[in-house]
Amino acid sequence: MVFRKKVHPKVDRWEKRQTRAARFTGFGLILIMVGGIVALANWVTPPQHLPWKPLTLAQPVGVATSVKVATTPAGADCRAILTKGGVTFQDVPDQTDGFCVIHDALTLTGGMSALHPIGAVMTCREALAFSVWEKQVVQPAASALLGSPVQTITHFGAYSCRRRYGRADQPVSEHALANAIDVGAFTLANGQTVTVEKDWADPGPKGQFLHQIRQGACGVFETVLSPDYNAEHHNHLHLDMGDGPVCH
Repeated sequence: MVFRKKVHPKVDRWEKRQTRAARFTGFGLILIMVGGIVALANWVTPPQHLPWKPLTLAQPVGVATSVKVATTPAGADCRAILTKGGVTFQDVPDQTDGFCVIHDALTLTGGMSALHPIGAVMTCREALAFSVWEKQVVQPAASALLGSPVQTITHFGAYSCRRRYGRADQPVSEHALANAIDVGAFTLANGQTVTVEKDWADPGPKGQFLHQIRQGACGVFETVLSPDYNAEHHNHLHLDMGDGPVCH
């Protein structure tokens, strides 16, 4: 038999109150510490690294950029970021064609490198990612490595009603949702042209430029596929905002 030492009821209640008080005090101190850490992070950390800070096209690519783009609400919020960043666009009506869907889509019309051919239909979120990439990855890399800004970006298609690789036995492509674009070449203001097909393996500035912008794209888009992925991508960079992250 175990005998429990008798404690006066008043003493027992006092001890319980002391225990609760100690717990509340400890919890309060933890909250204060966490609040202090968050406040310090807000003060000293650049906004591109903080997922709770608003996304702008003026921010360099940071550790939180892809999360910010992926979680940007469709509609007015997405378009407001583009507009504030000086990018112009034209809305595209929603439509459905079997498994192919265009929703919350637009075409970019100005405020950045010209897209060729014109009229590439992309979801706003895909267009937002593309705009961030063009301004904060492509242009800085072109100036640093090639000595001239990019004037035109040549693509092989954005919206396309098809399955992956155009084969019936494959899953639905992100292109069928206007959620991807295939980029093949860049024309610079000084007349230089850089193509993925011809220059990917170049050890010089052109190849370095292509590899740098591919790696930079991985910090913006959900899926990035290059010639390093497979032969199907020997001549373009596939950039989409589907399931990810995938970076090849």
